[in-house]
Amino acid sequence: MNIKRAIVIGTTSVLAVGGVAAMAAPAMADDNSDVVQAVGMPASGSCSAVSLPALNWAGVQGDGWTAGWGEWLNGGKGGQACVRTLTYNNSTQTWSVVA
Repeated sequence: MNIKRAIVIGTTSVLAVGGVAAMAAPAMADDNSDVVQAVGMPASGSCSAVSLPALNWAGVQGDGWTAGWGEWLNGGKGGQACVRTLTYNNSTQTWSVVA
């Protein structure tokens, strides 16, 4: 499992549990740190169907998911995933989806 490549960009910590990547607490983030969140592709085959309130942590909106690949899926064989990149703004102390 290549966590750095599949889940993290920047210096922010993440936790991957059950094929879901979760971002670090804002106190651990630096300005301009990006975090990639990823989940397995829903059965519908559409990332617009991703609805995981736990990933909309700290008030970040629930959109911004695009099709990608997750190396951790299917027992490490990889598979289709939905991914999005979040960024933390230290001055406003908020997370947002990178457009």
